Amino acid sequence: MAPTGHERIARASLAARRPLPEYVVGSKGGPWYTSHTYPTKVPPETIIPFIEASTEPAGVVADPFCGSGMTGVAALLVGRQAALSDLSPGAVHLARNHTRRVSPELLTDAVASLDRSWMRRTERDLYWSSVSTDDGVICGLGRHTVWSEVYECPSCESAVVLWDATAPDRPLPRRIRCHSCRRSFDRTRGAAIASVPRRMTVAPESGGKLVHGEPTASTLHRIDEVRRRPVTFWMPTTPIDPSREMYIRSALHLRGVRTVADMFSRRPALALSRLWYEISLVENMAVREALQFAFTNTAWHASRMRRYNARGGQRPLTGTLFIPQLVSEPNVFEVFRHQVRQVCRLYDVLPDGDVEVNQSSATDLRWLADGSADYVFTDPPFGNNIHYADCNIVWETWLGDPTDNDQEIVVNKSRRVEDGGKTVSDYQKQLTDSFREAKRVVATAGRVSVVFHNSDDAIWTALLEAVEDAGLHQAEVAILDKGQRSQKGYKARLGELVPFYDLVMTFSATERAGPRLNGSGDMALDAVTSHLERLNGNTSPQRRLEYLYSVAVSAVIGGGAKPVGLSLRAFEDLCNNHFERIGDAFFL
Repeated sequence: MAPTGHERIARASLAARRPLPEYVVGSKGGPWYTSHTYPTKVPPETIIPFIEASTEPAGVVADPFCGSGMTGVAALLVGRQAALSDLSPGAVHLARNHTRRVSPELLTDAVASLDRSWMRRTERDLYWSSVSTDDGVICGLGRHTVWSEVYECPSCESAVVLWDATAPDRPLPRRIRCHSCRRSFDRTRGAAIASVPRRMTVAPESGGKLVHGEPTASTLHRIDEVRRRPVTFWMPTTPIDPSREMYIRSALHLRGVRTVADMFSRRPALALSRLWYEISLVENMAVREALQFAFTNTAWHASRMRRYNARGGQRPLTGTLFIPQLVSEPNVFEVFRHQVRQVCRLYDVLPDGDVEVNQSSATDLRWLADGSADYVFTDPPFGNNIHYADCNIVWETWLGDPTDNDQEIVVNKSRRVEDGGKTVSDYQKQLTDSFREAKRVVATAGRVSVVFHNSDDAIWTALLEAVEDAGLHQAEVAILDKGQRSQKGYKARLGELVPFYDLVMTFSATERAGPRLNGSGDMALDAVTSHLERLNGNTSPQRRLEYLYSVAVSAVIGGGAKPVGLSLRAFEDLCNNHFERIGDAFFL
């Protein structure tokens, strides 16, 4: 029987007295993390300590920005209920499938049936290949095909294949040399004139390890024949508005992209469209939706965004729509089988439980009653960092209509206001409405935890003012270490200042703090000094700028101030002026 309002308030009051963690660390290697790609996933093991500290067993955890549903996974793992929602149909698709277990045996049988009835035959038709190697010509099923851009030499008009003019195991240079006239030129000053297959990986017909080589003439002829085939099964042809943030940032106009279909080469399009149709015929609805779950990640991997990486791990970059100069086209069916195995790994360990998932904006949670949640844990968009509606459109459109990006709570840098772009002020207003709803649905004594980080102090200020305007009040701040860097996190190593560690800020609907103070330099310095003193001379990742920034912002917010003027760039200058810097580390 569901608890009464008084019982829920009593439970929330009891839980709210428990201490929250100050630091949590997770991993991106768990089965819930590898079953489907999604930007900025929060590992469930980092959410669990907050849920356990803020709820009783069987309590209800709400997440109005649920994304891929990791809050729901965390709730299931510790015997809680969850109420999840998101504006994005794609996020709802992921959250439902991440939190609703399907028999791995039934999924394995379904893939075996697809293989027997048509998939193995079609795979051989599309991907049978031969490559030239030092050991001669090897035949087998193609696993990967590297497509290289071709440029026209501005001096002699010869075609220059990027793969042939560079060392693909090193960062691609801007200037390349023409093999005909021997002159070098800046390839970025003009668009590529073609893309050609240059290297293949095949699984030999005779068995054994995968082999790599140059596609033979017969294979090139076969690829060309496949490229001329029409796509007879349905696939999404949704237009991608040129005013979208990621369309502009990723320069998709230079790649000939007008619709979602343009994000796929012909062979993946043929394979994906047939696979989607055949999955739709699976009678068992739960199995069908789980196969679609594996399919949507397959579609993302099979897009033109999948970049070649000489060190392995070939995949698209998350958080963007970037189409690289060297594209690694995979065998769609092999990727799909792998994704189903990943989903089965998830369902092997996922407990049954009660998770409700709805599609709705965080600004309108009318499907949740007042005070119906014991606790809210959520991860809203980080200002201008990730534009989910744009980044997910490549796979989300297979499910139907894409996310309405006019409602997305973000800050635009490239999209103009007259085209629907949003300012920091717009972002703050939408966050305020979202936090008001969070306050409404949480029990009177309940907590609201918000995961956040940004390198821009203006975005921080917008978030904190939204919290205040919504009637929530500061309680505690923790540092969240996801365990591995996201693509944005790696940029910090390349000179772009991007925070790696997130903060988990926990607010109360009843405890009122004093007014926030502007100015934060002294508070930041005091916090970092104390932190470095505790390290006692040891070398540690906690001496690096991105970790120290999390320490500083955490101290400022926890102390009741706004991090005004404390952008990541300004913080770096502050540290350079007050501490000794050795490489990436700071010392007293």
